[in-house]
Amino acid sequence: MDNSVLGIISYLFAFTWGICILFSLIGWGGVLNRLLFPKQRVDWGQRAAWGIAFSVVVGGVLNVTWTISRVVILIYLGLGFTYLIIDFYKNRYLFRTPLFQYVRDCRKDKVLFLGSIIVVLLILLQYAGSIATDNFNGHDDYHAYFVFPNQMLQMGSMSPDPFSARRNVSLGGKPFLDTFVLSTLSEENLNIIDSGVGSIVAVGLLLSFFQGKEISKIIAIFILLLFLQIDFNQVNITAVTVPLALFLSLFRFLNWERLRLNHFLANACIIALTAAAICALKSNLIIPCMILFSLSYLFYIVDSKFEKKSVDEFLFSTGLFIAFILPWMLSMYQSSGTFLYPLLGKGYHGSVYGTLLLPYSELTILKALKIICKVVLSIDFLALCLLGFVILRQGGQKLISRESPLSLIGSAALGKILLSLAAGGYGMYRYSVSFIVPAIIILMIINLEDIRQENLINLTHSKPVIIAMFVAALLLGGPRYQCISGGALSKIKSGLKGVDLVSQPEVAQYTKMLEAIPSGETILTRLSKPFLMDFRRNRIFLADYPGEFSPPPGMPFFKGSEALADYLSSKSIRYVAYSYASEANFPFEDLQKRLSPETDTWTRTQAQHTFDFQDNLKQLGDTRKRIYDDGENFVLDLLSRKKHK
Repeated sequence: MDNSVLGIISYLFAFTWGICILFSLIGWGGVLNRLLFPKQRVDWGQRAAWGIAFSVVVGGVLNVTWTISRVVILIYLGLGFTYLIIDFYKNRYLFRTPLFQYVRDCRKDKVLFLGSIIVVLLILLQYAGSIATDNFNGHDDYHAYFVFPNQMLQMGSMSPDPFSARRNVSLGGKPFLDTFVLSTLSEENLNIIDSGVGSIVAVGLLLSFFQGKEISKIIAIFILLLFLQIDFNQVNITAVTVPLALFLSLFRFLNWERLRLNHFLANACIIALTAAAICALKSNLIIPCMILFSLSYLFYIVDSKFEKKSVDEFLFSTGLFIAFILPWMLSMYQSSGTFLYPLLGKGYHGSVYGTLLLPYSELTILKALKIICKVVLSIDFLALCLLGFVILRQGGQKLISRESPLSLIGSAALGKILLSLAAGGYGMYRYSVSFIVPAIIILMIINLEDIRQENLINLTHSKPVIIAMFVAALLLGGPRYQCISGGALSKIKSGLKGVDLVSQPEVAQYTKMLEAIPSGETILTRLSKPFLMDFRRNRIFLADYPGEFSPPPGMPFFKGSEALADYLSSKSIRYVAYSYASEANFPFEDLQKRLSPETDTWTRTQAQHTFDFQDNLKQLGDTRKRIYDDGENFVLDLLSRKKHK
């Protein structure tokens, strides 16, 4: 069969599998809906978000018990999908009336019809662009985020690795979701979960929020178009859009008009489940999530005058949150020596041994003030403050005794400031986009609430609209925001042609390399594509950022290659594998600019240690026996010195 035809078939299969994953998540959310709120049916967007949160928590249990496999994942997805089909058939009449009514509205209003078509096309474009690509981060993704889901499927768990920086700062929620893709597809499809499914779920949550707030359909389309044109600066496959959707879900639940009518245990369960999932997806989201969690309960308890029901819900929710996230914390402890880096300890981080600087190590009062000023003057922070000021000026918008908007503003603003300080000013936008963007969109919706389409031309009613338009101009005109449609089209074209992220010769190279090492032996790797390794055959450690994490007394640096060899040998590591031709995707010639004093502390320190580590491996390649060398990668036996002629 022609390669172009195979590429199209492969693309369409991956496209369909992503939809099946979405349907399964909606199904599992429906199970929670039925168990916790049997008399109230929530919308599909909320059910999908609950399904994601539930899956992340289930993944923690499967990971810590080493029971993840392709069969388990496929059964899990199949059960969720089956429940959705049964539920849809039983409640099919619920979908007809709203759909027919919307079609009638579109026939009457050509602007609404055109806007709806554009929104649907943009959603399809974004999802289709996530299906297959070869444009991944050669360091972050290849060295870690491709590795973790492969380890789960091969071994049943993310294996403990005291040398992997990303393993020791990540709880593992996103890699587990990625096993949904890898159980059937391959690495080139790993954008499906976050960029694809996550975006659809976020749009679904917004659609239902519009209905609850009685937003004009034209305004709703305007907000959706804005949301779908924002670039979230995804530099790797870590969670960005999925936690964004969960933040939307959590706020919507806290803002639910029926919240007070529910049993407090059911409320506590959903709040704890969603918060735990957000934290397990990406560790930099823990701070804003916990601020939102704490503020919402603080306002609720104080407003109820410390009513027993509110206090009980807070206590149960806190207890459930700990229970839900504990399996992921246990897994982190097994790997890094701390239950939660860095909040509950630094574990094996290089700063413990005095060999590595933390991102905030060089932070002075003056530098901290400069970082805060940059945050406050950033486009997204200005947009957040503008919308927050307008809403609070209108009367605070107290909703269901939880001050939801105020909690959201506080968590987003404080979260961004604290994260920026903790990172020493590095990645101020990238690390905050998952909670700052949903906060802005939600506040924009609240600002435009109850404005009817016929009142849009009235100046009195148009003030919120003018403010919303100004915020939109800020977002789309900012340096970190750009139209994503063009990029999606190019990804679709390459996906349809067929993407070969890994060639067969590369697979053969890694197979032969591993076969050169005795089965069961421990290996420290610094390879270009370590995700191609068979993690069942050997115990494989990954030095993704050398020295950032390592067992006591810490990996030696700037002491020569023999000190490194002695240290590794003392840890029962006899074999070292290194991609010397590509310098493991971290070439000195291309990245030496990171050594500049103007570079932030975190990036500069990582580069210094990585270059020293790779130089030591090259030197060891001259003094130790190469038991494998294919011209691109070698494997060294540290206990066998090379015989010189």
